[in-house]
Amino acid sequence: MADPVRPLLVIAAAEALGALGLAVAVGLSLGSSDAGTVAAAATAGIWVLIAVGLGLVWFGLYRRRRLARTPFLLAQAFALVVAWPLLAADPAVDVALGAASAALAVVGVVLALRPSVPAALH
Repeated sequence: MADPVRPLLVIAAAEALGALGLAVAVGLSLGSSDAGTVAAAATAGIWVLIAVGLGLVWFGLYRRRRLARTPFLLAQAFALVVAWPLLAADPAVDVALGAASAALAVVGVVLALRPSVPAALH
């Protein structure tokens, strides 16, 4: 029988790496003015914290902890909230990122709510 937690691990890892990549991208695009630099640094710091939180969710799922499922589902809800404005954005890259994020979040919710997942967690 296939492990029902493995797809959740893949989704959590992809989201954590995506948030870390976004933090690096924001950090590399620091503005030249002081106000822009502070705002970009704060935004990059927030994305680093999000990546760390998603990494902790991944670790909880990796250790098959039952309590990791709720933060995973909450992270999927936040991913949908972040994807919504991206889907309405003008550049095609933003729309593609929003669609990918929304699809990953919906798949994550569906997979996490399967009846076999609680049985695989302890």
